[in-house]
Amino acid sequence: MSTGSTQELARIASKDVQSIADVVQRLEDIRDHAAATSLLGAEDGIASFTKLYHIITKNVEATAAAGQFADVAFLTRLDIEFARRYFSALRAYAVNTQAAPQCWRILFDRRSDRSIRPVHFAAAGVNAHVNFDLTPALLATWEAFPPDDQGVQHADYRRINDIFAVEMDDLRELFGSVLSVGEDGALWDRFANRASDLLVRFTRDLAWDEALEVWGARDRGRARRSSGRKLDAIAEILGRGLLEAPFLPV
Repeated sequence: MSTGSTQELARIASKDVQSIADVVQRLEDIRDHAAATSLLGAEDGIASFTKLYHIITKNVEATAAAGQFADVAFLTRLDIEFARRYFSALRAYAVNTQAAPQCWRILFDRRSDRSIRPVHFAAAGVNAHVNFDLTPALLATWEAFPPDDQGVQHADYRRINDIFAVEMDDLRELFGSVLSVGEDGALWDRFANRASDLLVRFTRDLAWDEALEVWGARDRGRARRSSGRKLDAIAEILGRGLLEAPFLPV
């Protein structure tokens, strides 16, 4: 990222968020500034991921407003804590590129690479955010809303998967996925949608299970640090695959 663009993105990301509406606005501002200051425009790496993130978060906001979550307070706090992780990565990168998590740094470093398609930028961002950020976001949320025994939180958490599933086809078409080319609803198109849906559900389930394991550890602080290092390393490997193998049909 150029210095000017980096510092301004960090400034935008430094504004605190206290509601899902705040998150939506912050994502919109980051998306627009990243696109306006990049040689790739709207196909810039940060702009591409933030565009997808903005769409999903708008849907979460609408679902919450419609009363479709049983524990809105928990879900809202999780959405805010989750977003703060992304904003924190942007701020860290602006101060010292080496200070940002590795899984985010590989995306930020290559945001202007013309050989990478927007769909791969978006997928790499989702990888970093879900595989690295979601577990600590859950842990931070549980500090205020401890895990419940009735499964209400988990049910609401998994409703987010349904939002991804509903949006999957449109998102893949929006970002020019290879398997979305051609007739809508074709066999390969439906297969790709289903595969993407299962991947989202699987990775989000892994994040929940990892958070529960850390939460139940005798030394939670140590377990949290160990988990963070492990998740960053895994997400970095997956992210490099997505960015360095642009032929992958995502």
